[in-house]
Amino acid sequence: MTKKLMALTFVLGVATFVSRAAAQEPQLVINGAVPDAGGRTLTITGANFGSRLFVTLDLVPIPVQYSSDSQIVAAVPIDLIPPGTHLLTVSRGSSPADTGSFELTLGAVKPKPDEAAAKSQAPATLGPSGTEAAAKVGDRVISVGEVDQEWRRADPGGHAAVSRAIYEQRRRAADRMVTDELLAREAAARGVTTQALLDEEIPKRIVTMPESAVLSLYESLRDRTRGAGLDEMRPALRAWLERITERELAKMNYVEELMKVSTRAEVFLTPPRVQVDRSSQDVAAGPASAPVEIVVFGDLQNPEYARFAQVFGRVRDTFGEKVRLVFKHLPMLATGSVAAAQAAACANAQGKFWAYHDAVVARPRSLDSTQLKQLADDVRLDRRAFDACLDNGTFNEMIRPAVDEAERYAVRSSPSFLVNGWLAPPPPPFLPPFQFFTRLIEEELLRVSKARPAGR
Repeated sequence: MTKKLMALTFVLGVATFVSRAAAQEPQLVINGAVPDAGGRTLTITGANFGSRLFVTLDLVPIPVQYSSDSQIVAAVPIDLIPPGTHLLTVSRGSSPADTGSFELTLGAVKPKPDEAAAKSQAPATLGPSGTEAAAKVGDRVISVGEVDQEWRRADPGGHAAVSRAIYEQRRRAADRMVTDELLAREAAARGVTTQALLDEEIPKRIVTMPESAVLSLYESLRDRTRGAGLDEMRPALRAWLERITERELAKMNYVEELMKVSTRAEVFLTPPRVQVDRSSQDVAAGPASAPVEIVVFGDLQNPEYARFAQVFGRVRDTFGEKVRLVFKHLPMLATGSVAAAQAAACANAQGKFWAYHDAVVARPRSLDSTQLKQLADDVRLDRRAFDACLDNGTFNEMIRPAVDEAERYAVRSSPSFLVNGWLAPPPPPFLPPFQFFTRLIEEELLRVSKARPAGR
């Protein structure tokens, strides 16, 4: 045997040994976690922790103060964490055997009040109906409806915010009640407990979420990752999706199945809607006759807005004339955001708002005035006119009215989306932006089709 062949055989042998050793690495296991008396550290016990550890609590990386193969002491401000169940994850590498997770319960979990106690503690409704009397002056009776109308006129943002808050709480409660009733009826029909029913049916419906969900969840965390990269966070992200999200989605799907094939159920609550004004700086894409209008409130220097804005083109291509996008500026009152809004307005003056908008949101970092001007060349604007527009502050006066308008709708952050006048809920962190818009649009198209008179 030649020396080269012997050397190659040795290298292959070592590689095979290392590969087998890695494959036989024992499973990392978490047996428990106990906060210390001072509420500043968490002692995690288990087995096969190894030496290079990455620990997260609810996807937030936490520093490790001490570790051995069976114990970890991590710095956690336990006294500042709200009571409830939290997901603890420990990883030493990227393979499934290198990750363990544990549901940590902190504080006392409040028991669910019984129906009789709930009735004795609170009125059945939040207040009188619109036709009931709120006040009387001489022989004139002022109704609750009139009071609400005056409230809406004097403080439209406050009225919109309270109306939404009431709807959201009612909707959450209604959804819980519908879910509980459906599951209870199905469990009774089978002669089992509700928990036994879920234990049997939920695992059948669990679907492993794609890598796009891992990426979307990571991007939604932003500063909460404390600088940890996607590869480092991936085991914790995947554990969160498996232990929390996939089970919740499986339960939702099962409840939807029961609504279709077991007991008919429907929620009649509708979200409050606002009448959206039109301004000279609004920019639209799509026909005015589109059944779904999405009013976008955007800060072009906000990375979270950029993440959603980058799929606008795909949304328009997919839904065509069914959707109209209307952009309204909502810059945070900081130099970079205001400058980007003014630059986009200058591009709009030349009829190239969307091209300039797309160029700005495609950049991963905040842009200064020089870079904003350079983008004018990239989208083939008249550079001299653009620079003059920006330098002369042509659109300086548009910012405050734009912020005030958003406040009238109780829209206070970017990105925010009004879908035919109702404020879209925050997107689930695991849901990629395009899938988020798809759900919104399809749900609204279904609502519109139901509301349309028969024969039209």
